[in-house]
Amino acid sequence: MLTPEVKPCYVLLEPVTPKANVDFSAELKKVINERNLLTSKTRKRMTEALEEIECENEETSRRSQKENILREILDSEENYLRQLEVIMEFFIKPVQEKMLLKSRDFDVLFGDFNTIYKVNKELRQELRKNPKNVAGAFSKIAPFFKCYSFYASGFRNSLDILQNCHRDNQKFGKFLEMQETRPEVQSKLSALLIAPIQRVPRYKLLLSSLLKLTNPSDHDYQSLFDSLKKVEDAANHINTIIKEQENMQRLIELQRCLINGEPNVITPGRKLLKEGILFKISKTGHSQKTHVALMNDIIIFCKMKKDEVKVNSLKCCGIFPLSKCKIQTVYDKGAFKVVCQNEEIVLYDGSYSETVQWVEEIESAIETHVNDRKTLRKESTVRRPVKRKDLGEYNEIGLSPGKKLRKRKSPFLEESNVLSPLRVSKRRPIRETNTNLKPPSFFVTLKPREDEDSDNNKPVSNEVFVFGKPHPDQGFSFKMNQWLCGIGTSVKKMLGFK
Repeated sequence: MLTPEVKPCYVLLEPVTPKANVDFSAELKKVINERNLLTSKTRKRMTEALEEIECENEETSRRSQKENILREILDSEENYLRQLEVIMEFFIKPVQEKMLLKSRDFDVLFGDFNTIYKVNKELRQELRKNPKNVAGAFSKIAPFFKCYSFYASGFRNSLDILQNCHRDNQKFGKFLEMQETRPEVQSKLSALLIAPIQRVPRYKLLLSSLLKLTNPSDHDYQSLFDSLKKVEDAANHINTIIKEQENMQRLIELQRCLINGEPNVITPGRKLLKEGILFKISKTGHSQKTHVALMNDIIIFCKMKKDEVKVNSLKCCGIFPLSKCKIQTVYDKGAFKVVCQNEEIVLYDGSYSETVQWVEEIESAIETHVNDRKTLRKESTVRRPVKRKDLGEYNEIGLSPGKKLRKRKSPFLEESNVLSPLRVSKRRPIRETNTNLKPPSFFVTLKPREDEDSDNNKPVSNEVFVFGKPHPDQGFSFKMNQWLCGIGTSVKKMLGFK
């Protein structure tokens, strides 16, 4: 008799999230507490024993995680150095030999690679000596991570070179395509170049995880803490250099946007804190677009000659020094007023939250600037807000607006017929000068020369010869020359020449 063939039946089950595995000790402890199966003493002993088992499991898990992080630090360092070696072997050396890049572009792309490679090679040697002594290796090498700041500050420019290489340098573009497809490389150069940027933050993350898994009672806790602090200092230094580089780039772009490059806003120590387009309310009640640039010592107001901020699109119409500025808020009208001595400007933004943010930024900049000035010499009282006609004063000094530079006489003047030396100074003295001081040794006073020829009975003149001053010994040719020069000067003045 033939039995019917049984076909397998398949049942589709919906995926279900598996339940978390609960330790046996924890589950047993829960059952003992819920049921009164044991006496109080026995229950206490059993609970303590189960807690010890849990602590041992936690300690074992902590040590295992710590060993995994130590292994990851060494393995990731090996992979990172391998990436640097690929860049040096397949990109840097061939580019140098074939001279595919200009020296300036080459320095931007690969200028600091040798230094970075040497630093990380030294770190790998320290880790290989004792893989568990990570704290000692980083404490020794971490201060040298600051060399990454030069590479990081120029990383954006290096990406620009790579993006435009096919248009600007076709030979280098074809070389990149050929090298990036090699089996030894198999990666884009841009992806390889970003590895140094990510490396120091990676060190910081790994050491932080390692420190969390280390008990304060362990012998290596303090050394790990110190090494992490050094890595954080290096990372903060790199971030600071990058921010300063970006800020300087923004200042340069703002300088290019000013018509004829006036006034000069690029000076040492100046930072651009905030810039944007606000609406300026005139005395007649009309609003006008105004580009406002807040810096750490001044505020610049520019009239927009074009719809967008481009090269030669901004005309400076006012500069306010922060030390003399005050902010008066008019939030009910959605505007605020910047007051600087006798000048004031009412500004607002279309967004109320943006207006509040501008007020907070300006007030914070004023407070910071005033506090910084307290640590310096007494503040000059000649600084004042300037507008269009007085912007020349700002150009001469290049720092903050002030009075025009003027000459002053030296206190070392002698009351005699002999011509006394004069000194020219660009600024007034900070303190009052003592007029009773003797002239310094390097001031030479001209005296009449004694005549060595006894036969010559000419009287010696006490006056010093000065060019342009009449002198009895001048001849006819000299006077004729002087007369012709005077005529030439008069003709130049008539024609408008300086």
